[in-house]
Amino acid sequence: MAKRKSVDQIMPDLEAHMQASFNDLIRTTMRRLATKKRSPVYTGFFASSWKAASSPIQPVDKVEDYVPWSDLRKQKGANYQIKARFYPPKQFNYKRRVYIGNSAEYAIYALESGKVQSFVQGPEMARLVKEKFKERKPLISIASAAKEGAFGSTAGETYIGYTEI
Repeated sequence: MAKRKSVDQIMPDLEAHMQASFNDLIRTTMRRLATKKRSPVYTGFFASSWKAASSPIQPVDKVEDYVPWSDLRKQKGANYQIKARFYPPKQFNYKRRVYIGNSAEYAIYALESGKVQSFVQGPEMARLVKEKFKERKPLISIASAAKEGAFGSTAGETYIGYTEI
């Protein structure tokens, strides 16, 4: 028989689940924003400049000050490089506000493309939130010796089968 937890364990378990899910959502959102599909890309600097913090992100970073993007800006052609410049610096508390923003100086102009808004306000973000905060139930299997004629068996052979519960 499965070991049962006392009712006193429910809140700590729920808190831990919420905390882990919240931070996973932040990391996943930042990774997805840092793509050509969800951010406008010329050199890749904007897509590389997503940041999470407990205060609003200030768009102050100039592309000219950061290699390799400053070099890519001067070149002709479709050269770009997306390389995350920031990672979530810590575990954020799910009870407090977290800002995900872009530190590129020209962020307000880059947002005009609509790619970011389509991701954040569209069905993809809603699915992501639903997926991250879904309660996960463990997969438990019971192994047993199957009798002749059980699934996957042939006449005269015995297989080990399992049942998911």
